[in-house]
Amino acid sequence: MRLIFHSQLARSKNYRADIDGLRAIAVLPVVFYHAKVGGFSGGYVGVDIFYVISGYLITSLIARDIAVQKFSFVSFYERRIRRIFPAVFGVMLFCVAVGAVLLTPKDLVAFAKSMVAMTFFASNLLFTREGGAAAYFGDASKNQVLLHTWSLSVEEQFYLFFPALLFLLTRWAKKWRSEAILVIAAVSFLISLWAVQLRPVAAFYHLVPRAWELLIGALLALRFVPPLTHRVLRELAGILGLVLIAWAVFSFSDSTPFPGIYAVAPCLGAWLVIYAGENGLSCVRSVLSLQPLVFIGVISYSLYLWHWPLIMFAKYFCAGALSGPQTWLIIVCSCAIGFLSFEFIEAPFRGIDSVFNRRQIFLFGASVSSVSAAIGLAVYLSHGLPQRYNSATRQLIVQNIERKGDYDEVCGNWKKEIRMISDIDSCTLGPASSKKIMFWGDSHVQQLYPLVKELYDNGQLQGRGVVMSVSDGCVPSERLNALDAGFHCNRFTRFAMQRAEEPDVDTIFIGFATWFTIQRIECLSLNDKCVGRLSPAEATAVFFNELTERIRELKGQGKRVIVSVPFPIYDKSIPDTEIRDAAFGRFGLETVAKDVSLPSVRSDLASLAEANGAELFDPRSSLCHLEACVTQISGVSIYKDNHHLAASQLGILRASLEHVLASPSPTTALSFAKSSPLTLPRTPRE
Repeated sequence: MRLIFHSQLARSKNYRADIDGLRAIAVLPVVFYHAKVGGFSGGYVGVDIFYVISGYLITSLIARDIAVQKFSFVSFYERRIRRIFPAVFGVMLFCVAVGAVLLTPKDLVAFAKSMVAMTFFASNLLFTREGGAAAYFGDASKNQVLLHTWSLSVEEQFYLFFPALLFLLTRWAKKWRSEAILVIAAVSFLISLWAVQLRPVAAFYHLVPRAWELLIGALLALRFVPPLTHRVLRELAGILGLVLIAWAVFSFSDSTPFPGIYAVAPCLGAWLVIYAGENGLSCVRSVLSLQPLVFIGVISYSLYLWHWPLIMFAKYFCAGALSGPQTWLIIVCSCAIGFLSFEFIEAPFRGIDSVFNRRQIFLFGASVSSVSAAIGLAVYLSHGLPQRYNSATRQLIVQNIERKGDYDEVCGNWKKEIRMISDIDSCTLGPASSKKIMFWGDSHVQQLYPLVKELYDNGQLQGRGVVMSVSDGCVPSERLNALDAGFHCNRFTRFAMQRAEEPDVDTIFIGFATWFTIQRIECLSLNDKCVGRLSPAEATAVFFNELTERIRELKGQGKRVIVSVPFPIYDKSIPDTEIRDAAFGRFGLETVAKDVSLPSVRSDLASLAEANGAELFDPRSSLCHLEACVTQISGVSIYKDNHHLAASQLGILRASLEHVLASPSPTTALSFAKSSPLTLPRTPRE
């Protein structure tokens, strides 16, 4: 069979290969961002580039047809069906088949809902309602196979009203057509600025805060600005455009308030690149017209549609993050399948060579929409087809899903501003007059709260009360901080230390996910300002020196200091691993979660604590025997994720934690940690 690969616009005298190249510049960062390729922390801005391109190209076509009195709404929507429907419904059919094999009933129900929403190009509204603050960037998105279709929904919603708007403006107010669109774009942009602060999820997903991105492309197509007739100006505009795009792709992150003002960079960058290539040659136009970039640009729609489901299904099957080789294999497969999708799914429906007439196209659109909605509704009403599994497997799946929510999140500090000690939220048990144990650290200390409260309620803390000072994701250091918005580890540590020094605290229990947390540290902090970037090794050295100082200072005040050796940290979610093994273990496809915490860090931390008179609490004394650590009991995870114990399973640590809190002798605590046998929870909740 002869392949017919080419751009559908290539036969037009107005075809611009550089715009296909710009499509490649848009889609590749998105793919790399979703695949977690290092350096592309702002790759999601590729969607904004696509919006500018789409506004420019489609407005050019509509304006041309209106000018020669050939515009037809029927023809326009016929072209949209030919362009959009075959590939998107082909992908959804693939997702139905794979999802029926891989996804748990709960996740299959979520997929079915998104499938129905996408059928009517409303998936952005669904993800807004169900995803919450973590709708795109957080955990709420990790099992949403059709999450990426939100952008397609926004675009199709735009094209429900824009052709009519452009047609009416051209007929009744052509003199002010561009000015009217400029006003609408400005209003949309102002709404985006407002929403990104007060309604960030809606700002990201909804049409109105995004419409200006398509409209500025439309303004360029309507020749709202004079052409760049001088090559020097074209060169400068093109280079500046690429610089703005690169800045957004490589410097933005999940914590960047987006879209809002930050969306100007990729959108203006794309606008300048298109503008620079309109009226003659330039270096940027030549580079973007190179065949490898044009190739990626031509298949960009199919590549965009296929890459996310492939990544999600691969992660789902592996029950965790992909390795480097696995990631690149998925990227290569995405490109290959994207090409095949273009050749055999997109191309037959598009262009003058298509064998399908208008009537057949509309019949096809109605048919696939009806089938898609029916399948999604049937899967939803069946509660995710649980009959795929026997009763024992269903029970294991349900129990492990419940483990993911088996956690008491209290005492955390996520305030963006900490200026005084009263800004720290601390959980306190016991009267103000009692002596207290202060538990200080990150979420690895936070997870102990239910067990600590149980020990207190049962009178097993020798009459002492409890203070919990917890800031998730922070090591107790005034000299280190994460650059992510909302982190305030340095200020939190300063005030937590002040609390530890107060006379009612006689014991300080310090714990943190050392390896996991230090990997995220980037900033050396001085006077609450970032004065330098640090590697993980440099951050570890800084932290160990500071921890030594803190232990000595607290010991010098006559206080008892207990340092927790870090908990195991695994490369996969333990509940997800057990779910996967419950479903596929019978086929010999079991997987094992690997402990990725560093023995050298644990050893160095233990040596540091001993050398400075601190006692040790080692959770591994209860969780592990020799080098083997327990992660599940009878196929049900004891963890809620890859490094936090489920609240109902904390009884595993009861004996060792009670002992170290009651024992004033460092040697006793250490010998216990080395010899204590594995204990199981008294009343595990299954």
